[in-house]
Amino acid sequence: MTYGRGGSVRAFLVVALLAATTWLVGCSSNGSTPVGVQITVSVSASPTSLNPGQSSTITATVTNASNTGVTWSISPAGFGTLSSTTANPVTYTAPKSVPTATTVTITATSATSSSVTGSVQIAVATSSATVSLSVVAPQTLNQGGSLEVTATVGNTSNTGVSWTISPAGFGSLSPSKTANPVTYDAPASVGGNTTVTLTATAAASASATASLEITVMPSGAGPNVAAISVNGGIDQNYVDGAFTSVTICVPGSSNCQTVDNVLVDTGSEGLRILASQIPTLPLTALTDSSGDTLNECTQFLDGSYLWGLVDSADVKIGSEVASSVPIQVVADPTTFSIPTACTTNGTGTDEDSQSGLGANGILGVGPEPFDCGLACDVNGGLASPPTPFYYTCNSSGCTAVFASCGAECSDSAADVQVTSPVILFQDNNGVVIQFPALTSEAATLNGSLIFGIGTETNNVLGSASVLTLDSSDNFETVFQGQNLVASFIDSGSNSLLFPSTLPVCTDNTSYYCPSLTALSAENIGFDSTTGLFDGSTSTVNFDIDNADNLLSANSGDDFAITTLGGPNGTYNTCTSSGTGACSFDFGLPFFFGKSVFTAIDGQSVPATAPTPPWFAY
Repeated sequence: MTYGRGGSVRAFLVVALLAATTWLVGCSSNGSTPVGVQITVSVSASPTSLNPGQSSTITATVTNASNTGVTWSISPAGFGTLSSTTANPVTYTAPKSVPTATTVTITATSATSSSVTGSVQIAVATSSATVSLSVVAPQTLNQGGSLEVTATVGNTSNTGVSWTISPAGFGSLSPSKTANPVTYDAPASVGGNTTVTLTATAAASASATASLEITVMPSGAGPNVAAISVNGGIDQNYVDGAFTSVTICVPGSSNCQTVDNVLVDTGSEGLRILASQIPTLPLTALTDSSGDTLNECTQFLDGSYLWGLVDSADVKIGSEVASSVPIQVVADPTTFSIPTACTTNGTGTDEDSQSGLGANGILGVGPEPFDCGLACDVNGGLASPPTPFYYTCNSSGCTAVFASCGAECSDSAADVQVTSPVILFQDNNGVVIQFPALTSEAATLNGSLIFGIGTETNNVLGSASVLTLDSSDNFETVFQGQNLVASFIDSGSNSLLFPSTLPVCTDNTSYYCPSLTALSAENIGFDSTTGLFDGSTSTVNFDIDNADNLLSANSGDDFAITTLGGPNGTYNTCTSSGTGACSFDFGLPFFFGKSVFTAIDGQSVPATAPTPPWFAY
C-alpha cells in the first residue's frame, strides 16, 4: 500500500511540473492554441430520429482552439447528404428510400487537428414498405374459376408477402398463402354473387397491404363482367340504386385508383367521377387550341346538375379497358364558377358533392356513344333536353360551346366530349344488366353488368324482345289509355315513373301511395321504315305499392324494392304531337328478374339483331 500511495504522489508532482511549464509557454501571443491545452469537439443534432427524406440540423462546438472550423463526414459513406462539408451548423438529409433501418454517424473533425473529432448518431427509419398488385380493377369469376395475382413489394429488401381471403374459407390459394404469384381458386359451387377480398400483406410491415375485389358468380362470369349491387350506396340510404366499382388511371400508366359506389345508368352516357374520390390522381384536363380548359355542365331531368373538368383517363371495369377516354371530373368547390345557365338560372340542384349525388360517380351506359346524346347522334338524331353544355374556361370566365351542338357536333367535336367507355372496350356494342327476380323487399340484391351483345357466350341476345328506338332514343308505352311516345329504360332512376291516376303520397310527392296494385303496360318499338311506333311489342306486368310503407322506418334497411313507383307528369296530357306528359321511365325496379340489353348507336351488332340503338329484355 505504501508503494502505491507514494507512486501516486510522484505522478502528481510530474504532472504539476509539466502544467507549470505549459503555462509559461502559453504566455506567448502568437494566437495559436496554447501548447498542452486539449482541443475538444462536441456535436449535437436536432432531431436525432428521422424518417426517409427528412432532415436534421447538426452543430459542432469546438473548444480550446482559436480556429473553430470543422470538416464533416458521414458513415456509412453516401448514406444521405450534407448541405456542406465545412459549414457550421450543417443540414443532414436522410435518403428518400431506406430498405433497412440504419444508424448513421455524422462526424466533425477539427480544422486545427485532424486527430480531434466529435460525432453524433442519427437513427433513420426504414421506408414504409409498399405493396401493389398486378391486377387492379375489380374482377369477376365463375364458380370454380381461378385468377393469378402477383404482388410487388417496394421500399424493403424483404419482398415476401402473405395472402388472406375474406370471407375466410371462401375459396383457396395455391400453391400456398405465402407464394408469389398466387392463384385464387373460387369455390366449385356458390349460391349467389359473393364478393371476396384478396389481400397481400408485406412480410416486412404488417401495415403495408394491397387488396383486390373479386366477385364470384354462380355462372356467366368472365372478363367482360363487372359485379353490380343494390346495397344502399355510400350513406346506406339510396333505395334502388345499382352500384359498381371503376378503376381510373393516368393514361398509359399504372398510376390508378379504384372508385366504388359508382351508379350504373342506362339513361346517360359517359363516366363522371367526383374529384374528391381521386384527389392524388394527376389526370390532364382537355384544352382547346387556345389552351382554355374544357368544362361540362350535365343537367338531369329532375333539374339537378353536375359541373366539372373534362379529363383524359384510362378506364378499367372488370377486365375491359378503355384507353384515353374523356371523362367528367366533378368538383366542389369548382376551379371555375358555375355558369348561371348550368344551374337552370339558379333553380337547379347542385349535386357536385358526395352528399348531393348520393354516389361517388355515374357510369353512363345508355344507347348513345357520346354524352352530347342525341345532338351527337351518329345517325343524325335531333337534340332534346336535357342537353349537356360544354364550356371553354380561362381566368376571364367560361364560354359555352356545343350548347346546341348542331353543325358543331362533328366527329372532331365528339372526340373531346365525354365518351361512353363501352365503345372503347373489346366488347363494345352495348351492355347487359342482369338481376335475379325479387318478390319482396331485400336489403341487397347482387347482379351483373355484362359488356357486349352477342360477342361472348354470356351476352347472347337469344329470344329477348327488342324495342327499336326513334330519333329521340324512345319507344312507345301504351298504359291506362295513354300513348306515351317518349318512353325509355333507365337504370339510373330509382322507381318506375309514369303519369297515372294512382294516389300520390302526401308527404313525398315523388312517389305513389296506393294499396298494392297490379298494373300492365304494352311497349312498342319504332319502325324506321314506316316512321311509326308499329314495331315489335312486349307486355310488362308490374305492381305498385304504398311508398310510405315501403320506405318507413320498419323497412328502412331494405334498399332493393320492386314495387316503388312515382308520378311523371300529369295523367292523360300526352298529345299526338308528343307534348305533355309522354314518358314512362322504366327505372331500376324494371330490371329485377330480367336481362336488359342496351345496344349503342353506331356500333355493330350480330346480323340477326336490328340496327342500334335499341333496348331489349
